[in-house]
Amino acid sequence: MSTPVSLPRTAPGVAPNAWHAFGGIWRLTVRRYLSLGHASKLVGMLAALVVFSIPAAPNPGAAATGFLPWAATFYVCFLTPLIAFIAGGGAIRDDLAAGSIDYLFTRPVTRPAFVVFRFLSHVACLQINFLLALATVVGLGIFHHVPDLAAAVPLLLLAQVLVITVFSAFGFLCGMLTSRFIIVGLAYGAIIEVGLGSVPTQISRISMLRQTMSIVQSLLPDERGLGQKLQLVAVSPAGAVVLLIVLSIAMVAATALVFRWRELLGSAARES
Repeated sequence: MSTPVSLPRTAPGVAPNAWHAFGGIWRLTVRRYLSLGHASKLVGMLAALVVFSIPAAPNPGAAATGFLPWAATFYVCFLTPLIAFIAGGGAIRDDLAAGSIDYLFTRPVTRPAFVVFRFLSHVACLQINFLLALATVVGLGIFHHVPDLAAAVPLLLLAQVLVITVFSAFGFLCGMLTSRFIIVGLAYGAIIEVGLGSVPTQISRISMLRQTMSIVQSLLPDERGLGQKLQLVAVSPAGAVVLLIVLSIAMVAATALVFRWRELLGSAARES
């Protein structure tokens, strides 16, 4: 009697593991931020930040009154959300590329989980980058002997963390909806932030930057600053923090929902 031939056992499928998936996405995200190209961009951004601060602090007298308003308005409420939005939209668009789709979705991770993990990894890396930027701003303030700088740093840090989070979420959502997410961002900025956000009524509360401005409002001079020019509607800093967090969660959830039902084509499908 011949000996039966034993067939090789089929390897069991990889069981989904949320922590392993998050660790993999984290490593992929960090690798991009540790590249030489990104480091050179970061150095360039920090150098540009120093140049942009010159009009706010041309001399010690001007720095004493103009540096903190510059840090609150230009740095926290203009430069930071702009970069966070573009970086968020660009990150999710990269993940929607054909080659990325082929790689990512052979892994045992659901689409909503991927969006959440990708957002958390991206925002964490971006927060670290902007800590260096804030350290540069603080260093400039120390160099110019800006009064009350120590009391202003916690407010600037809180506003920066929230702005990065909410505008990264907005970038993710716009990037998921269209490859022309920058155009959508410009339209939003013109209509909501510049238009309705400047109206001295309750409707201005829909502006994310108006909420951020309420957190750093104490850094704006009453007699000539943006606080009086825009006639800020009374919003408590705690309420603004809660609202920005809720908006961030809602936009990430909307991104995950769109991604769950979106038809995706890998490189093989696009070539056929």
